[in-house]
Amino acid sequence: MHRKRIFFTIALSILIMLLLLFLVYDFDMSLMNLSNVLFFMGTVYFFPGLIIVTGASEIFSSVGYLNRRMFRKNKGDGNDFKTFNDYKEYKHIKSAKYNTKGKGVNILLVGGGYVIISIVISMII
Repeated sequence: MHRKRIFFTIALSILIMLLLLFLVYDFDMSLMNLSNVLFFMGTVYFFPGLIIVTGASEIFSSVGYLNRRMFRKNKGDGNDFKTFNDYKEYKHIKSAKYNTKGKGVNILLVGGGYVIISIVISMII
């Protein structure tokens, strides 16, 4: 895990939380509002991180394949797939270049931390 990624994830989430506190609660910094925003951001970060880490993003491959088959004309670029298995093999080879599990672990840890902090704050209230 890279510390830069974790710090970037935390900094980005803090900016989003401040924006949520401004838009939803008009910067009313009560513990209840802070707990609500932390829980929201925790769930928003936790579940995509869980999908990335477990590799469950393969579930959404069929949507991409259907999108290509239905809405894309044959452009002759070599990415015309006759079967779904051809498409999955192409995506597997293409995604093997990128390490997304490291990013997923960071997002998962930050999201889980926010959920735990929000639960602790809600127990204090």
